[in-house]
Amino acid sequence: MDFIDFDSFQQDEIPQPQPALSLPITSNIENLGKRFSNFNSLTKTLLKFDEKNDSTVNGDESEEIKLAEKYANLSLNLINSLEDGNEEENETDLNRSKATTTLSTRLSRVLNNSMPDSLVRDIFSNLDLKIDNIEALVEPGVTGSNSRKKLRGDIENDLIKTQGLVLKEYQPVIKNLNSLENDLKNLNKLRDSITEKVNRDFQSTKDLNGKVKDLNDTKSLINLKKGLLMSFKNKFTLDVYEEYVLQNGEINDEFFEVLIKCEKIHENCSVLLSVDNPQLGLKIMAKFNQLINKSLERIISFTNKTLNNLYSLNTTTKLTTLHKCLKFLKTRLNYFNTVVENFVDTRSRLIIDEFLNQINGDLDKSGDNRSGSIQHDRPIILSAHDPVRFIGDLLAYIHSVVVNETETISSIFSISKEVDGKENVEYKDIIDDVTGRILNSLSRSVKSKIEQIISSETKLTTIYSIYNLVELYTIMFAKHLKESSNDKHNLLTTVRELVKSSQNKITTIIQNKLTTIKSSNLAQLELNSDLQPPEWIIEFYSDILPIIDQNTSDTFMNLLTEDNAEFMNMIINQPIEIFNGHIENNISKMFNRRDQVVLKLNFLDLILSKIMPIILLSDKILELNDLTEKLSLELTNLQLDSLINGCQLTDFYNIINMICPFSDDFFDVSIYQPITENKLFTKDKIMGTNDIIQTFLPSALIDIQQSLFKVNSPMIVNNIITNSSLEFIKFYLKFNLIINEYLDDVLLIWSDIEVATLLGMEEPYQLAKNSMNFE
Repeated sequence: MDFIDFDSFQQDEIPQPQPALSLPITSNIENLGKRFSNFNSLTKTLLKFDEKNDSTVNGDESEEIKLAEKYANLSLNLINSLEDGNEEENETDLNRSKATTTLSTRLSRVLNNSMPDSLVRDIFSNLDLKIDNIEALVEPGVTGSNSRKKLRGDIENDLIKTQGLVLKEYQPVIKNLNSLENDLKNLNKLRDSITEKVNRDFQSTKDLNGKVKDLNDTKSLINLKKGLLMSFKNKFTLDVYEEYVLQNGEINDEFFEVLIKCEKIHENCSVLLSVDNPQLGLKIMAKFNQLINKSLERIISFTNKTLNNLYSLNTTTKLTTLHKCLKFLKTRLNYFNTVVENFVDTRSRLIIDEFLNQINGDLDKSGDNRSGSIQHDRPIILSAHDPVRFIGDLLAYIHSVVVNETETISSIFSISKEVDGKENVEYKDIIDDVTGRILNSLSRSVKSKIEQIISSETKLTTIYSIYNLVELYTIMFAKHLKESSNDKHNLLTTVRELVKSSQNKITTIIQNKLTTIKSSNLAQLELNSDLQPPEWIIEFYSDILPIIDQNTSDTFMNLLTEDNAEFMNMIINQPIEIFNGHIENNISKMFNRRDQVVLKLNFLDLILSKIMPIILLSDKILELNDLTEKLSLELTNLQLDSLINGCQLTDFYNIINMICPFSDDFFDVSIYQPITENKLFTKDKIMGTNDIIQTFLPSALIDIQQSLFKVNSPMIVNNIITNSSLEFIKFYLKFNLIINEYLDDVLLIWSDIEVATLLGMEEPYQLAKNSMNFE
């Protein structure tokens, strides 16, 4: 079957359609009936035609029928193979495969175009109008072929007419384009002529610009040479007047301006050294080196002369000039250090000479004050008979020198006030260094003189007064001087060492006194039968305690905490240890245990009475109170033993304590039942003891007071009598209860209240008995 080829209708003048998609026939064969409205009628016609030929023609088939049958079988085989989904084809049938491929390609180009369905619908609708007899078109014979060719011719004729109408619409545009072409040719000719004229003008302008450029280059070169010469004259030469100012002019602002200019020229000569011929630069540098060196010599000479004559600095102009010289020399440290060294040596020699004059008492020397020195109408030598006054005058003189030198050096090295009114010290470190070096020259002389006095002095009050003076001036010097750990001869460090020397001297004097007392036989002989403290302790504290009482700091003489504790032990504990050692050495000669305790109590009581008003010794007061309490308790026990021995109750007292010591908190008579087994615990023995008690107790109070008569502290005596008597009465009460319990008889005639009355302890005993819950 023949089909209309879409490509036969295409023209070069009309837009070409998009190429057909290479889609398999299976994607559109299912919708084939929907796209061709007459496909079903075509199929029915082909089937009828096939049945007709089968029934009427049995063996005689024409070529047309065979050809139609061939195409029909190919189409049916292709449709059946697609519907069954059989992907395995008969590879031996090459003709059928080629026909199938051709049919698939044609249908794909027709059906898989990019035109929308509405356009396809319109095309086929217009095509239906051209088809008069659809059955004639599908006939397989010559009639069908002619009908199709005729349909094709009609379609091509309509297509040609349509394209002709489209081309007629472009005919006016073509005419206008042809007219425009002539105008463009004329314009191109005009452009060519204008371009030629412009090129000629450009060439002439280019030649003129070249000449102008050459002239400008020549002018610039001349100006450059002129500028170099003027710059060289300004930067590498000095006029005659400026040379005169540097060599012979006065040192003032103009001098320093010219000198700065000279140095700048000398520095800029390094540029001349980089040229091919450096001789010019070398000559200029040599000349300006001479000018600069000569100017430096003038500045150094002026500075040294001015510093050696401080009287000239009374004028503001001189001081300002000196500041400028120092500022200039500061940039050259070797020259500046030389000037400073010279000034320090001069000032050091001057103040040392003045100090020696004050010490040696050169009254006839009368110098002027042009050098800035301090004059004193009265030399220090006149107060040498009084060490404290001498050292005070000496330190006052040193302080006046320190203040004078500090103000002098500050005025020399300080600059004027700024616009905002704040004073700016430019050489703060230099001022401190120079002042310290000048004043440090006095440190050795001051130290040797004061240490000589301190070492030769033996009075504590004098040494302490010297300490106060040195400590006071240490604070005053610290406001003007800085202490340096690297400089051993620093004046402030020296004064601090003098403070330490005075502290050590006081310690040494006290320690020597204690050592002398410890080894002194006279001190030991002062221990006599009156049991009073020795005289050496009174003399010792008469010297040391007044200076301690004068102290106002937290520690004595601002000692460190450890040193202060050691010092307090030396003045409190060491005398006690020495005194106890003296007592131990005499124990076999005259003193019993009671006398030893009384001696120690009187000794501690004396120390307490001396140190009680002194706040700095408050810790030692507590420590001495503890020692006094221990000694009082020991003396109380001795007095209790004396009462028990006087009543001959010692054996019973020991027996009872062996069984169970008495206690105020608890007492039970049943505990002491084992006393009945003792041979001494009998009525006869106790009755004999009762007689002794009646004989001893009436005079016991007087005996007690007589035995404690040598104890100096009435409070201690009263405590000892009270405590020992109360302990005896408590023992008497408990012992009486034991007797009544185990001997069933009243063997002790006096009651505990009567014994308390005899001992003068009635009221204290009542209070103690109430607390013991005894009836």
